[in-house]
Amino acid sequence: MPFLEVLLCVYCKFTIMGVEAGVFILKEWTGKECTGWGELIGFTGASLKRIVVVLVLLSLWCAPGTRVLAASEWDAALDEIHNLYADYTSLQTSLKSDLQRNQTLHKQNSAALAAVNKQLQATNAVQIAKLKATVEAVQKKHGPLLEQYNALGKQITAARKANNLKSVTVLEIKRNKLKPAAAAARAEVKSAASALAAAKAEAAAKNKPAKNALAPIAQLKKQIAAQNKLFSAAQAERSGADKRYKAGVQAGDAAKAATAMKQSYNRMVELRAMAGQLYSWEQQISTALRAAELKLPK
Repeated sequence: MPFLEVLLCVYCKFTIMGVEAGVFILKEWTGKECTGWGELIGFTGASLKRIVVVLVLLSLWCAPGTRVLAASEWDAALDEIHNLYADYTSLQTSLKSDLQRNQTLHKQNSAALAAVNKQLQATNAVQIAKLKATVEAVQKKHGPLLEQYNALGKQITAARKANNLKSVTVLEIKRNKLKPAAAAARAEVKSAASALAAAKAEAAAKNKPAKNALAPIAQLKKQIAAQNKLFSAAQAERSGADKRYKAGVQAGDAAKAATAMKQSYNRMVELRAMAGQLYSWEQQISTALRAAELKLPK
């Protein structure tokens, strides 16, 4: 009895006649409504014989022409889904694993790069900070004197252009009086600035080997950024195919589901290839970071 129930309902659901036709025929032959899966259980005896006859007649009616072709195409689509399903789910798992692997290595590289840069910035940092403070203090100390000395020089130039010899003489006396102090101030500022520049140059020389090792990373990051844009586009296409696949399954449209499944599968193949390339570049970044770490100033 359950077999007949399942057979008839499935048949009515997926043949060209549809559910309404099956229900109508059952009502006409048995005098009873069939609105759900469980309502066939009450049929016995003569009713069951009539149901069997209905099934046979429906089978004969649906056999020729386009109905056979439609069923054949539907079965072929189901076969495609069945044959691809194992590879499809396996590829899903592999892609997810690849992306997690990439993300883990990317985070490790980001942390390592930040650590290397921090150490590079620390080279001669204390000395440079002290010398920078010295330069600022000396400039502040001698600033007014040097401004006054420079202002006198501009005033002398203007007085000469105006042929005001008296003003020129007075201004030169004032400037000459400040000249030794101004020269000493300039020398002190220059000395402090030279010491700062030397400390920075020394730090740059110490950091150069490590920075050279880091040099390829900038280009690799550009390549990764460009690949990520392509990856996002392919991922969007795959998401669309997945939605169409689920919609086809829900609608009982095997052909639509099979087509969308193949599209999603093909996009996943592309995505996994991209993920592999991204991982290769992250590995190259990791290699560059290891080399830089070995060349950091001691």
